Amino acid sequence: MRNFTLFILTIFYVLPAIAQRNCGTETSILQQIQANPALLQVREAKEASLREATLRMKQIRALSKTSYSTVTIPVVVHIVLKNPASVTDAQVLSQIATLNEDYIAANADMSQLPSAWQSLVGNSSLQFCLAQRTPDDNPTNGIDRVTTTKNSFSALDNAAQGVKFASTGGADIWDNTRYLNIWVCDLANNYLGVATFPGLYPANQEGVVVDYTAFGNTGTAASPYNKGRTAVHEIGHYFTLRHTWGDEDACAADDGIDDTPLQGTSTSGCPVFPRTDNCSKVSPGIMFNNYMDYSDDACMLLFTSEQVDRMRVSLDADHASLLTSNACQPLNLLANDAQVLNILAPSAQICENSITPYIVLKNQGLNKLTAVTITYQIDNGDTHAFNWTGSLTALKTDTLYLPDTAPGEGAHILKAYTSQPNGGTDDDITNDTASMAFQYYADGTFPLTEGFEGSTFPPTAWEIKNYDASYTWEVTTDAAKSGSKSVVMHNRAYNTNGETDDLFSPLMNPSGYDSVFLFFDVASASYSGATSGETLWDSLMVLTTSDCGITFDSIYKRGGPDFLTHKQSVTSEFIPTAAEWRRDSVNLTPIIKKGEFRVVFRNISNDENNIYLDNINLVTKATLPYLKEKGYTVGPNPTSNQVFITFLEPPANLQYIALYNTLGQLVSKQQASDINSSNRFIFDLVNEPNGIYFVKLIYRNSVKTIKITKVQ
Repeated sequence: MRNFTLFILTIFYVLPAIAQRNCGTETSILQQIQANPALLQVREAKEASLREATLRMKQIRALSKTSYSTVTIPVVVHIVLKNPASVTDAQVLSQIATLNEDYIAANADMSQLPSAWQSLVGNSSLQFCLAQRTPDDNPTNGIDRVTTTKNSFSALDNAAQGVKFASTGGADIWDNTRYLNIWVCDLANNYLGVATFPGLYPANQEGVVVDYTAFGNTGTAASPYNKGRTAVHEIGHYFTLRHTWGDEDACAADDGIDDTPLQGTSTSGCPVFPRTDNCSKVSPGIMFNNYMDYSDDACMLLFTSEQVDRMRVSLDADHASLLTSNACQPLNLLANDAQVLNILAPSAQICENSITPYIVLKNQGLNKLTAVTITYQIDNGDTHAFNWTGSLTALKTDTLYLPDTAPGEGAHILKAYTSQPNGGTDDDITNDTASMAFQYYADGTFPLTEGFEGSTFPPTAWEIKNYDASYTWEVTTDAAKSGSKSVVMHNRAYNTNGETDDLFSPLMNPSGYDSVFLFFDVASASYSGATSGETLWDSLMVLTTSDCGITFDSIYKRGGPDFLTHKQSVTSEFIPTAAEWRRDSVNLTPIIKKGEFRVVFRNISNDENNIYLDNINLVTKATLPYLKEKGYTVGPNPTSNQVFITFLEPPANLQYIALYNTLGQLVSKQQASDINSSNRFIFDLVNEPNGIYFVKLIYRNSVKTIKITKVQ
């Protein structure tokens, strides 16, 4: 078996410049790996596993002399264009027809295949169907048209990530465990397609993207990419096939397939057989007719037998749930069929030991639904029933609250299900039930200390909110201020701008305490470096929420050069040394009056470099009696160097603070906005002569004067 070698830098800037078919899959993968080198190990392990499993599959098939059984893959086509109607239903159907021919080697142009390759032709027995039902079990033709304001989408933005989210002008994925998602759009920079390789992308981005000029064989499809072979090629990537030349212009590279000849580089146009090169120097030469090369559509004719084996191995290992999907089964509405479609609440972590389940009830039956019993239980415990009455026609929904209950402390599963629709038997009990995980924990206790040294992450009563299902806070042993672990946001790998990820502390009750302070160790670096003119930086915010995440108070935000603990540019993943940590503190006293609160560490990614946190502490401190009584203190008095003006709370109506000598001369002045996170102003008298000074607090309608003495 030929050795597989991954070459990154050789092709990283080469592929987009080639004036021919451009597939963004490999280049996008290499961007991922360059941003997060750990993914290289993931890919190499996957490649080794595929090689072994493909060889085993080849041996089994040789011994059994059997062909693959036919399986059908449900497909949804999201057409995301300024005018999505320009890609017609007929054009979509032409693409599905091409897939169904090419993946079983039944394409009419197979007769053009040189005889040298005919014995190597593989039949995957894969068929493709347009979905007949949506994820919510409503009827569909499998075509989802979305009008966008975007002119185009980048294939190299995490495999065209932008087209996969409604929030960025695209179309949200349909459940990747039930559908092969294909997005059709205008891809920028002459790329024809891009696909996600298993294990390297988040689940909500899995699928294939095809340029609208290379989709199907009619309508907007343009020569020489108008026979539907771009989608054939990209779906090959989706099932882990690599380009036939191994994505590197040298004979050492390989595609991991034994029955495709070694090939020095990609093919363009439509060569005359035989085509030889420096890797395959004699006839029959390279297999330029392979779907995983870069030939024009008219010359793409086959998958080999071992490519088929690898795709079927990947189907079973990476996309097995597609085999049991019912997405291609037309809806067969029965007379009486009710279901709990979704549980909207509770979810994630709740802040009180009380829940009021909020659900979506759906009439999945033909008859109008006028009554149904809805039952829920927590962790298979006691049941709570609710009798609903109303009027829902077929496929319509209603949202409703169920009776309250107290779940108790810990992680829970809430299950809700329907019974007795219209007072009778439910004709399909398989779709009645929905479930939701949630958790509740009692208040944490002061002092709170968390160094992430435990065996579980997040720790008990902590919570992560990963809003885009991509990179988020994770525990690491790569670096720690103390102990062996810390938490990290891999912003170097997070190739996006403006995405937020939150790490929530336990719920804390400050009742009875005068003041609360937060301390934490932080380490950070940037790709650009502290001296760059970059305007977008990764940043860290600390917020508090006193209403369980509905609203937030921002109490700390740092980003840019002053935030960095490593000032030089770091183009690989930043791992801090012991000296590259800083201890930061935040005064949380102003939020005590709001009652119970959770602290939120929010990462805002702008594709710079990693941020680490360790040793998070929440502590209480007693407030000086004078500070509690007067609302501010000035001291020490007398002083030998610095004077601190400290407020119990941020002072209302304060305009500025000024320091004068006995001659009435202004020594120093600070605006009210200069107050630091500890509600404090600092004046330095170290270079001033001994004597009497006056601190003046200048309010909008009043002035307060405090006399201090400077002595050596």
